[in-house]
Amino acid sequence: MNSGLPAAALRVGALALAGLVLLVLAAVLAGGSWFAATERAMLRFETSVFGLQAGAPVVLRGVQVGQVDSVALAPLAGPTAGDVASPLVVPVTVRFERERLLELLGGAAPAGGTAIAELARQGLFARLATQSLLTGQLYVELDLDPARRATAAASPVAVAGALPQVPTAPTRLQSLEAQLAGLDLAQIGRDLAATAASARQLLAGGDAQRTLAQIAKAAEGVQALTTRLDRELGPIAGQARGTLGEAQRTLDRVGRSAEQVGRSAEQAGDAAAEWQQLAREGRPLVAELRRSADEIGRAAATLGEAAGPDSPLRADARNALTDLSRAARSLRELSELLERHPDALLRGRGGAP
Repeated sequence: MNSGLPAAALRVGALALAGLVLLVLAAVLAGGSWFAATERAMLRFETSVFGLQAGAPVVLRGVQVGQVDSVALAPLAGPTAGDVASPLVVPVTVRFERERLLELLGGAAPAGGTAIAELARQGLFARLATQSLLTGQLYVELDLDPARRATAAASPVAVAGALPQVPTAPTRLQSLEAQLAGLDLAQIGRDLAATAASARQLLAGGDAQRTLAQIAKAAEGVQALTTRLDRELGPIAGQARGTLGEAQRTLDRVGRSAEQVGRSAEQAGDAAAEWQQLAREGRPLVAELRRSADEIGRAAATLGEAAGPDSPLRADARNALTDLSRAARSLRELSELLERHPDALLRGRGGAP
């Protein structure tokens, strides 16, 4: 029996050692931050921190960068002569993971200070936020405000004891409560009551009734005018469309006429060029044609004068027609001469054919 005692004690010791090793491993896996480098800072809140407990997370844009170490009360500074007592301040000690802070600074450690102090100079501030509406637990939310950067960079970071102090800001709900607290609800109620009384007095008077009746009558007139316009604008719009169509067709006809005039002008130019060519090549022929054209023109003028029913020249119409026939005959003889003697354009008309 005595020989078995050392073996049992050895088994118990082995089991205890194995449990201790497992406990250490679990602690390392569950809370590896225990062995990481940290930095501490102080937050000073002037409002209630009910629901904030030690161990609450400290979050920057949704990423946990630390946790709350402790929540305490700062001693009051008693008033002196003519002074007012300082407000009640709740100091909250926070522990940050230094590696997370260095990530914000680009991985380089600041020279001559801590990483949290450098971030505070760049506009870092803290405020409380709600973890759960059911339990009312709070956590610390961090953010960077560019508007605070100039003020924080111009003044050194406040230090509470040996810890750098990070500026704080009220929560959105606290800001809303402060704005509502600044409102004079009693005065607003009195103003609303006075406005309602004035409105009732105005509506009770005869002027208001007459004004409302005039407004109603004016509305009826506007409605009637709208109905009339709807009824009459239809035919007017149709007529306008017809007029526009007719104008478009007229413009098209004018355009075609202009094109025809242009073509006639081009043909006249070509004819003038041909006449000039003929004048250069055979002047006798041109002279003969001019005389024939003059005779035709005189005959046409004579016919024009004798065109009236009561014209005294009607009797001379036969003579004009005779002249016109003679001129036509002359042109025909000239064309026959040119057919028989084409060189007449160069040497002229020598004698009567």
